[in-house]
Amino acid sequence: MSNNDFIMQNSSSYTNEYSKFPHQIITQHHFMNIDNSIASLVNEINSYKMQGNFEVASKLISENAGLLAHYMIDASTINTIEEEIRNVQVMALQKHQCVYFDEEEPEYCALGDLWEGGM
Repeated sequence: MSNNDFIMQNSSSYTNEYSKFPHQIITQHHFMNIDNSIASLVNEINSYKMQGNFEVASKLISENAGLLAHYMIDASTINTIEEEIRNVQVMALQKHQCVYFDEEEPEYCALGDLWEGGM
């Protein structure tokens, strides 16, 4: 499947598994760099991960979720960011208009776009 085929098939629908955009404003996460107040906990978690002891690391992360929220990114946060980017792309495709000046018909042309050429 070409990139343009993918765009055509997916450009008309928003997904809302993690994000509520465009119905709500995009989430601002306010991430911070690790500082002295949290460094020992992060180092302990990383140490357990490097030893392959993921259960203990996961337990420490769960127990300290409130403290770590602005310092460590989890899969849910990454999925939210990806979905919000995708939904912004869908909105951009729906809101913009392109004008093509070419002898050959464009490979991808959205509803409302203009093509001048092919005479």
